Amino acid sequence: MSRSLLKTGIAGVIMLILLGAASGPAPHGTFLSRKVKVGSPVKYALSYRHDASRDVFFPDSAFDYSPFRFLKRDYFPTRTTPAGSVDSVVYTLVSFETDSTQYLKLPVFVRNGKDCTAIYPTVSAVQLQSLLQAKDIRQPVLRTNTQLVFLGDQVNYPLLFLLLIAAAVLGGLSNWLFGESIRRQWQLVQLWRRHLKFRGTYQRYFRGAADPKQAVSNVEQAVFLWRLYLERMEGKPYSTFTTKETVEQFGQEKNLEGALRDVDSVVYGGVASPQTQESLKILRELAGRAYVKRKKQILTRI
Repeated sequence: MSRSLLKTGIAGVIMLILLGAASGPAPHGTFLSRKVKVGSPVKYALSYRHDASRDVFFPDSAFDYSPFRFLKRDYFPTRTTPAGSVDSVVYTLVSFETDSTQYLKLPVFVRNGKDCTAIYPTVSAVQLQSLLQAKDIRQPVLRTNTQLVFLGDQVNYPLLFLLLIAAAVLGGLSNWLFGESIRRQWQLVQLWRRHLKFRGTYQRYFRGAADPKQAVSNVEQAVFLWRLYLERMEGKPYSTFTTKETVEQFGQEKNLEGALRDVDSVVYGGVASPQTQESLKILRELAGRAYVKRKKQILTRI
């Protein structure tokens, strides 16, 4: 061995002896319980006896405590005796790991001039306490079952809700765009159906007025139907109007007054004349013109 290598080795041994003497005895770190549950707090005590003239620092919340997580730490007052000073800290930690045995060693930092030296205790271990008993762990037995199970129909409520919303939006949009046109067409259909029904019933009474035995009854029914039809179409109480009041509603109808007086004489006098059917015809044509007028009002309404 060369002389230079021998000098290097001797210098290394001397440095190790000096560092060991400067750092003093190793700290003592241990868990205060032998077992721990996943997610439950566990306490770790760390103490260090040192020269009273030295500054000592313990790990704080920023230190890496893996595999544990830091919760809090409790300091104890420094105890100084002729043998030196003793500092102690109890850490409350928690672990979410599932290893059966978990290890930890926390250092103590001793300041030497402008730098700090980390001194580690021996590794302390804690056992993970299983929540399952050994007797509860059994080998599963697989069984074959090939029978089909029929499931009942289930309502897809989210989809149904979306469909209802879509229908409401579509309905609102359609009403905004085509609502007035649809309502107008519906009114025209209803107006046409009522007029068609009126024409059919009125024609039956019109033919019956030609029979002398039933003339009075058919004329009375025809006039009542005519007034009721106009009342519903125009919104005016024609069924309660007198002949004069009815004529006033149709000022330009020259033959209306004579027709109404003729049918009134049949209803109240009980005697039909050859002019009766002509009078009923005038009333029917007047109802037709009123229908056409009402239809134009609906079509031209904005």
